Amino acid sequence: MVVAELGSGGAETMVDDLARGLTAAGDEVTVVSNGGWRADLLAADGIATLTVPLRARDPRSLLRAVLGIRRELRRRPVDVVHAHNVRAALAARLGLVRVGRRPRLVCTVHGLADDDYPQAARLLGRCADVVVAVSSDVRDRLVGAGLDGGRVQVVENATAGVAPPERAVARRELGLDPDRPVVLCVARLAAPKRHDLLVDAWSLLPGDAQLLVAGDGPERAGVARRVTDAGLADRVTLLGDRRDVDRLLGASDVLVLASDREGLPVSVLEAMSAGVPVVASAVGGLRTLDAATVELVAPGSASELARGVARVLDDPVRREAMRRAGRALWEERFTSAAMLAAYRSLYAIRTG
Repeated sequence: MVVAELGSGGAETMVDDLARGLTAAGDEVTVVSNGGWRADLLAADGIATLTVPLRARDPRSLLRAVLGIRRELRRRPVDVVHAHNVRAALAARLGLVRVGRRPRLVCTVHGLADDDYPQAARLLGRCADVVVAVSSDVRDRLVGAGLDGGRVQVVENATAGVAPPERAVARRELGLDPDRPVVLCVARLAAPKRHDLLVDAWSLLPGDAQLLVAGDGPERAGVARRVTDAGLADRVTLLGDRRDVDRLLGASDVLVLASDREGLPVSVLEAMSAGVPVVASAVGGLRTLDAATVELVAPGSASELARGVARVLDDPVRREAMRRAGRALWEERFTSAAMLAAYRSLYAIRTG
């Protein structure tokens, strides 16, 4: 399996789950990445990892990554190389050159900027034997950009699920007011996640609901300035990169996501598994979720986002219904077991 890095993101969570599930099922797995705390945990648990410079975008780093992948492929027979997103697929495909018996190359696309789909379709058409989209929206965009629809399959993202501590315990451990409404956002601090919009929405939201933002990234300084300039320092807390999402979910009344684009965000699936209601932009794979499970709002509008959060926070009956419905939908459609079975079936078909 090849992925750019193994930190706190949704794709990284999915790779971690899949690698562990495949290993438990008896497959021999090596995870290739630029490293990260998830890579360290995988290695500590006995799953083989290989570190190559996949994050850097310069040609020299790409060459080093390609050569590292090629050495690993020559070391032992490999049936499947599973790359995650386009750059990893390109590195993997170049790594397959002069390997001998060439394994099949599967690439999962987790979601791209609109302008990136045409180039992705061209590259994946040349690189991958089969392309997997994490939602029907991603599939439709790839096909619309020119990729042969017969080569694209949908395997929805999934999660092992989150079992949060009790609300009172989680709030006590985090030092939070036991009675104050708490809303959580788990997302990398990068432009497509629209934390700027989220802060603007908090300026419009009545009451004293506290917003916890878990994540880090290039937009952190700008978001921090926006919080200060809006006078929201007592209502918005930037937590940085966190590994205790289960505890944060346990302490929260709602999860919010203001993104401009998404494939199928793992943070939303984790919230559903934990019984936490979700308010999110109606983008990408999120649009396949109905109002019984997620409060979907128009993307790009701070006022609509604020109204959506208020509707859920102000209606305890609806929150309880969303908790039950979200948990039930996760159990029916978004478990790691379902994702693992889909990928193992795909691997068997493509290598049989």
